[in-house]
Amino acid sequence: MKKFRKCWKWIAVMALAGICLVSLQGTVRAQEVDTAPTGVYVDSVDISGMTLEQAAGAVEEYVDDLLRTELVLRYTAEGSTVAEITATAAQLGGCWSNTKIVAEAVSAGKSGNVVERYKTLKDLERTNKVYEVEISFDQTAVQEFIEQNCTIYDQSAVNYSLTRSGGSFQVVAGCAGYAVDVEGSAANIAALLNGGWDKTACALELTVEVEEPQGSAEELAKVQDVIGTYSTSFSGATSAKIANITNGARLINGVTVYPGEEFSFDSYSSPYTTDNGFVTGKAYEAGKVVDSVGGGICQVSSTLYNAVLRAELEVSMRYNHSMIVGYVPISADATLAESSGKDFRFINDTDTPIYIEAYVSGTTLTVNIYGEETRASNRTVDFESVILETIDPGADVIYTDASQPIGYVTTSSAYTGYKAQLWKVVYVDGVEQSRTQVNSSTYMAVARTATFGTATSDESQAAAMNEALATGSIDYVKSVVNSLLAAGTTTETTEATTETPAAEDTTVQDTTDAAE
Repeated sequence: MKKFRKCWKWIAVMALAGICLVSLQGTVRAQEVDTAPTGVYVDSVDISGMTLEQAAGAVEEYVDDLLRTELVLRYTAEGSTVAEITATAAQLGGCWSNTKIVAEAVSAGKSGNVVERYKTLKDLERTNKVYEVEISFDQTAVQEFIEQNCTIYDQSAVNYSLTRSGGSFQVVAGCAGYAVDVEGSAANIAALLNGGWDKTACALELTVEVEEPQGSAEELAKVQDVIGTYSTSFSGATSAKIANITNGARLINGVTVYPGEEFSFDSYSSPYTTDNGFVTGKAYEAGKVVDSVGGGICQVSSTLYNAVLRAELEVSMRYNHSMIVGYVPISADATLAESSGKDFRFINDTDTPIYIEAYVSGTTLTVNIYGEETRASNRTVDFESVILETIDPGADVIYTDASQPIGYVTTSSAYTGYKAQLWKVVYVDGVEQSRTQVNSSTYMAVARTATFGTATSDESQAAAMNEALATGSIDYVKSVVNSLLAAGTTTETTEATTETPAAEDTTVQDTTDAAE
């Protein structure tokens, strides 16, 4: 009888459990529909009762708004704010990286066994369940934004420098420079944002490198002595040449060069344009004298070259002209050619800054180099030009132009070619101590050329011109042309004879390769 009662109790318990399980399953099934349960959020977005499509749309809208959050990149140098650059999270490569959470949120309480699912749903009745949106930032995008929007505030250091007025120097104070460390800033900012951005507006510091200016008032106070000087004359020069020499002197005047620094003439004088103060003058090009903006500037670089030699500074780049010039001794010139990279450069290899003074007085160009004189007073230097070979320009070359009438003549001067060297000679108490070769130069020989107009309807004139041209003598052809003009046997319109000036009257910007 007792066994029967126990069995009956067990059956009753099992029946009750079955009834409860059926009830639980019914409750779970009632809530397992294709919408998110009540109390489910994605960040601050309540997706309760939303389908997957509806929830995805709502969260995407929220994320789009989130990516419009403004973040400030603060550019600070030496304790002061240089700039504050605003960027959106999207501009810094921000993107929603865990998009699968919407499906997980909508499926809350719909996975696991019936007890687990029931527990999840009952928990939601007491506490909301929040799924967190994760935003990741791309370091490459951060770097690109910094490069395009922050480096514009970089500032180069301005070194301490000198001005000279009334025969004395004044120190011009320098200032520090600063520049964004683009890669370092991008790495730091990306790490900060990816490490826990709270999805609100905030300020982020850029990594900035500071460059201190060179020099000091104490260092520049040592610059007092003329350690090298040279002058050249441009007497009889054209107004264009004078203008370009004057402008070139202005552009290099007042430059301070610190110990170990290299001075580039081209970096201070170029571009050779009218906007930079130059006018059209004469220049050498491919063995010819041509019109070129800046023609004449080489007299400035050559004068500086000679001053540098006398200061005994290290010359790091120098080219001679393709043809000789007359304002410095042979092999003592320094040409420029912007198109082919020819420049005049030197290095301040002293222990003190140097100052370049260049000015025009009357028809004389002078360049002085100031520094600290450390050489013995009984020691002097001189420079000697040595011609190794003279190259004859050869016979005249005649060209004809059938589009121009008889009487039209243009000529260019002949240039003797040379191979030459420049030597430095050191004296102590007037006695030669050493002799060192400074450079070697080759100048091309160019024959005298002339172009004569030959257009005429008069057969006798044509015959006379042909006979004269056959001689190959420019002077003889000129005499025949003059005779025809004087006799009035030509009725053609004539133009005035023009002649390209000789090298001694022309300062040029050379565009022809020169041999060293």
